[in-house]
Amino acid sequence: MKISYVPLIILCLGLGACTSSIPLKTNYPLTYQREMLAVHHWDVMAADVANWLQNLLMGTSEQDQAQAQDVRPITLNIQQPQYGSEAGDVFHGLLITQLVNRGFIIGETPMHGFPVTYDIQVVTQPWMLRETNDSEVVINASVMSGDRYVGRFSDIYYIPHINRNLYIARGPAPVTTRMMEIVGP
Repeated sequence: MKISYVPLIILCLGLGACTSSIPLKTNYPLTYQREMLAVHHWDVMAADVANWLQNLLMGTSEQDQAQAQDVRPITLNIQQPQYGSEAGDVFHGLLITQLVNRGFIIGETPMHGFPVTYDIQVVTQPWMLRETNDSEVVINASVMSGDRYVGRFSDIYYIPHINRNLYIARGPAPVTTRMMEIVGP
């Protein structure tokens, strides 16, 4: 008895055509991320934000920047987060310095200039602690015009996990009250 394999091959090919392929899991390509190890690095972070603001609002070339300053200096109002951190407080001062050095005018009241807001967030993932003993810091900065975003900047940095408390926002001061009994004559 001779067995024909042709029907079996056709059946296998037909069943194979009915399956759908699913994406294969893969890793991201290798990238680099800076690590914040000293207060100087907070100045580097402030310079990154200031450079972004300068490119956004004054242009990227020296000619664009000279024309922007000749027309009228750009005024910004740098608004600190409601609850700051030690790193955030220092960053605020460094950012103002970086911006003034780039020709911006910094207003002290919200009515003057474009409002610039920023926040600093700490992210700690358990697998990172096991592998590197690092946490990460995300900084976001926004420039608004009324209720519209003019631009937004985000960047991520490594920090040693032991330093994470420098970046965590402090909450409001505790309210202390005293109950006093008043005795009259």
